[in-house]
Amino acid sequence: MSSGTTPGRIGRYPDALQWISTSSLRIEDKNNLNLFVANYPNFSFFRDTPEEINRREREDRIKIPPWFRKIRETLAFAHFPSPPHPPPLVRFDAPDCDCSMSESEEIQWYQLKLGVMGEDDRELFVDQAGLYPIATWFGTNQSYLAINLKDSSDNRVHEFSGADYWDISLSGESVEGESQPAFTSYTGMLSHIIEFKFANGSTISADQGRKP
Repeated sequence: MSSGTTPGRIGRYPDALQWISTSSLRIEDKNNLNLFVANYPNFSFFRDTPEEINRREREDRIKIPPWFRKIRETLAFAHFPSPPHPPPLVRFDAPDCDCSMSESEEIQWYQLKLGVMGEDDRELFVDQAGLYPIATWFGTNQSYLAINLKDSSDNRVHEFSGADYWDISLSGESVEGESQPAFTSYTGMLSHIIEFKFANGSTISADQGRKP
C-alpha cells in the first residue's frame, strides 16, 4: 500500500516513536513497533491514512479488520520513495509459531505488500480461504503471510503455500482452515525483521541499524 504524501504520514525515527506513543494500541503492539523502528533508526516510516485503507478495501473488495486498520494508521512499515524492482525485501529471524516457514532451510526474502496479484488468486485466497495476503516469499509461490478476514478477533499473521492451495483446490477440497499461524500479530511480525535487502544487493541488518 502506498504511503502517499499526506503531511504527517511520513516521518523519521522520532516521528514514528511519537505516533506509537500517542496511539491507543495495546502495550504489546507498542513495544513491538518501538523495537522495529529502533532496529532501523536511520529509515523513514509511514502510516496509512483512513482514506488509503478505504481505497484498498474498495479495490480489493474486502473489509479490513479494525485491529489491522488501527495498526496501519499508527505505523505501517518503512518508507522507501519510488522503490525499484525488486522492491526492498525483508528477512525474519524466526516466526512466533511452528509453521512451514520455520521448517525451511532456505533463506527466505519476503516482499511486504497488501493484496493479491490476480483475480484467480483473489478468488482462492480471499474468497475461499478468507485470507488477505500482506507478504510473499519473493519470487516463489511457496509462502504467503496473510491476515484472517473471516474472524476479526484473530489478529495473528498466518502462513500458507500458494502452490499447496492450488493443489488442494484442484483436487476438489476446501482450503479453508489450511493456513498455519506464523506470528502472533502484525506488529510482532515487524519486530522479527532482522535484515533488509535492496535492489543493488546491499543489505542492512537490525544490528547495523540499532541505536547504541
